[in-house]
Amino acid sequence: MAEGWAKHLFAQSSLAKTYQLQVSSAGIEAHGVNPRAVEVMAEVGVDISGQTSDALEPGILERHDWVITLCSHADKNCPVLTDNVARQHWDLPDPAKAKRKGGVLAAFRESRDRIRLAVEALIILLERRNTAELTPQFGRADIEIIKQESLFKGFFEMQEITLRHKLFEGGWSEVFTRELFVRGLAVVALLYDPQRDQVVLIEQFRVGSLEDKRSPWLLELVAGMVEPGEIPEQVVRREAMEEAGCVVKDVVKLYDYWVSPGATSEQVAIYCGRVDTQGVGGVHGLDYEHEDIRVEVVAADWAFMAIDSGIINNAATIMALQWLQLNRKRLQQEWC
Repeated sequence: MAEGWAKHLFAQSSLAKTYQLQVSSAGIEAHGVNPRAVEVMAEVGVDISGQTSDALEPGILERHDWVITLCSHADKNCPVLTDNVARQHWDLPDPAKAKRKGGVLAAFRESRDRIRLAVEALIILLERRNTAELTPQFGRADIEIIKQESLFKGFFEMQEITLRHKLFEGGWSEVFTRELFVRGLAVVALLYDPQRDQVVLIEQFRVGSLEDKRSPWLLELVAGMVEPGEIPEQVVRREAMEEAGCVVKDVVKLYDYWVSPGATSEQVAIYCGRVDTQGVGGVHGLDYEHEDIRVEVVAADWAFMAIDSGIINNAATIMALQWLQLNRKRLQQEWC
C-alpha cells in the first residue's frame, strides 16, 4: 500500500517535474500481496494489483535516497545504513493481524488512510527542501534596532522596540514600532507510563483563558520556565516533581516552536518523560507561586479522545499527545 501511494502521490507532486522518481518496496521476508490491500486501494482509485511482494536484496537499500520502515519488526531488523541514505520510521500496525470490531478489512482501510497521510507529509518535507524560496533570505544582521526599552516589568515584561529591516524587493523598510511580550524558554513535559499506557495531566486555573466557554481551569501537561543555569531536561525533572509528584526516568525531545512570534518572544520545548504512574495523583504546586494543581492519571486513549472532543484545548498538550499517538508503540518497545 505504501509503494502504491508513493507512486501515485509523487507523480502528482512538484517533485515529479524535477526528478525521475523511483519507488520500490520490500520486506525482511516475502509473504505475497494481501488481496485485502489490493481491494481497499482500489476503493480510492489506486491499482496495486500488479505489485509484487519482494524480500530485501543485499545492498539494495544503499541505492536509494530514502528508506522508510513501516513496522517495528522492520525497524529493528533494518540493515545499518550509511549517512548517504535518509531514514524514517512510520510505526504502523500490521492490518493482517488485526483483531478488531469491524473486521480485518476495516483495519486495512485505516492503514491505507494513515499511510496516505504519512506519504503526503513526506512529500511536503521533500518539496520544502527542494524549494530555495523557502530558505530564509535574511538573518539577524538584516535588522536594525533603533530603540528598545522596557515599558513594564512585573511577573512578565513588556518592551517597546523601534526598528527597521531589509525588504525582499530591496532596500529597507520604514522605521516602525512594535510592542513585545518578553518571555523566555518554557519546557512542557508529557509524562507517560509505557507499562500502563497512561499519561499524567494537570488541571489548574489559567488567567489567559478567563473567557473559555468550558472553564478557565484547563487540562494541560506539566510545564515550567528554564531558569538561569538550567538545561531543559533539568526543568522536565524539576517540574514533574513539583507539579505532579513524579520521578522522571528517561527523557525524549519532541519539538521546539515559537508560541506566537508576532507578539511574544516565548519559545516552547516539548519533551516526553518516562514515569511510573502508580500512586500518582492529588494536589500539588508551590504556594509561593500561587499554584493549585490537581493531578489526573488517564489512559492514553482517553487523552486522544479528549483532544477530538475539545476537552483538551491548548497547543502544547495537543502537539505532545498527537506525537504520542504516532510514537506510542515505539516508546513501549524501547522503555518496557
